[in-house]
Amino acid sequence: MKPAHTAATEIEALMLKGVLEGAGIPVMLRSNRVPGYEQTIPPAWGDLLVPDDRVEEARDLVAGYLSAQVDDLS
Repeated sequence: MKPAHTAATEIEALMLKGVLEGAGIPVMLRSNRVPGYEQTIPPAWGDLLVPDDRVEEARDLVAGYLSAQVDDLS
């Protein structure tokens, strides 16, 4: 499994997990949170891990989805 995206927040991670799963890509979330602490180490929530052979496809889907979200705000 390789990281396809590093999410800034848990909400972003869960949203993108749904996008990738909807496209048939298996996803695991790896949180950087440390139990008992409010902050994350490093300052991003965590990574979306996908199978090695689907990482480029997943990165393209994530980039397209995030780009569409920014365009909707304009």
